[in-house]
Amino acid sequence: MKIQTLIRNLILFLLLLTAALAAQAQEQLDLDSLTIVGPGQRYTETIPVIDIQADDYQPAALPTDDTVNRSQLTIHSSPLTRGGGSDPNNPYAVIRKTGPTFLSPGGTAHYEISLNNYESITRTYQLTETLPAGLTYLPDANASSSSAQANELVYEANSRTLSWQGELAPGNLDYIIEPTHSLALPYLDLADFGAVNLCDDFIANGESCDDVSVTFNLGVNGYTTNLYGELLSQLTVSSNGLILAPATASTERLNEVALAEVAVSSSYNHNQWLPDAATPGFVLAGLWRDTNMGNAEAQNGRFHAAIISGLIEGHDVFYAQWHDVPHTNNPDLTARHAIALLLNGDVSAGSAQALVGHVFFTYDNISDPAQLVAQGYTIGIADKLGSRGVTYAYAPCCGGARPPQGYPPAAGTTLHLRPFLFGADSDYQQTFSYAAVVTAPVPETIVSTAVATSSSPDPALAYAWSTHYLYVRRQIFLPLTIGGSE
Repeated sequence: MKIQTLIRNLILFLLLLTAALAAQAQEQLDLDSLTIVGPGQRYTETIPVIDIQADDYQPAALPTDDTVNRSQLTIHSSPLTRGGGSDPNNPYAVIRKTGPTFLSPGGTAHYEISLNNYESITRTYQLTETLPAGLTYLPDANASSSSAQANELVYEANSRTLSWQGELAPGNLDYIIEPTHSLALPYLDLADFGAVNLCDDFIANGESCDDVSVTFNLGVNGYTTNLYGELLSQLTVSSNGLILAPATASTERLNEVALAEVAVSSSYNHNQWLPDAATPGFVLAGLWRDTNMGNAEAQNGRFHAAIISGLIEGHDVFYAQWHDVPHTNNPDLTARHAIALLLNGDVSAGSAQALVGHVFFTYDNISDPAQLVAQGYTIGIADKLGSRGVTYAYAPCCGGARPPQGYPPAAGTTLHLRPFLFGADSDYQQTFSYAAVVTAPVPETIVSTAVATSSSPDPALAYAWSTHYLYVRRQIFLPLTIGGSE
């Protein structure tokens, strides 16, 4: 009897465990969490998280080869490291300050500040820093520094302020889009993992799934991503085959923006050549075209979004997918594609996997590529201001004058979008150093902040800062005794 009871309880436990695991694997977006912010626009802070390793998928290793063989381009890969600046996850920080972590009273702190211009034109910068209490400036140490720029920092004793102003040449941070064979990502149908069709909420509300969008707040869930050197905490997924980041989605300004402003101009129904200043806001066009997934009477195609773990080694990704989505003017013209953005994670500094800002486009099936060219589409990327970007493939719609470029990708194609510095040399970066004596008592934390302003029209680049923390502690040396036989 005891054995039968034990077996019965064991079976019940296994059934409950199986149900729990299935529920976890089928985690999906709660439609009740969607907030209506305008016609055809939704906002949510609830994002499905799916671990595909539970289905025996082995994460792909991100390529670390930064060489590009292009006969017509001069490209220099920048050996930048993680961290620094007001955004510790951004390898392309405008300003970065470094210095010692621990010092005793009376010790000398040596600081270094770097300014970087990653835009495509020359900018005027102003660097300022006010020394906090607990630090006394050492002009002699500054004058004897081997750094060529050390003497350019001007110290004003009355205000205890260090400053510099000057121009920095363009670094021209942009993207390369090319097919990758070393990292061919699979096209995942998120419906197989329980992710909800984003059309459902619109149709349930009496709307059609035509030119609609859903904005996901990654920051609430502890995630961020980078595009064109800027940290992003929100992403908008459009039914027309593209992802956009709100023009005001930088972390520093996110809380100042109303939800209605977040989703403005988030569903472009007519594809355009990229970059284009007429479409402000970051644009990731996996397969940008005019689509219509129907209404309650007739619904065709679907689109989904989730955070995927286990797809790429060392990174979670934000994954948006469009499945059998029909074109507005031709319901028989359908396509399957996905966009995967690498999310910032806890990756050690200097690691080969610490590569933020990378994006992947994957393609499964386009029912009639020739018809897609006839109807118009865009594959490419553009920055927030529509001044930088690249078009990989394009065909005009609506009587556009620009001729077609490239051709729709075949099923199984993965396009890799990589940030690069084009034609950049050392003139885009300026490095400064100074020294100060620690006069603070023990224990104390000295917080110093270097601020950079520039002539950039981009608010996130026009004002940036880097804060350093120095912990004042007594250094204790323990005597080392080496014992031995005599």
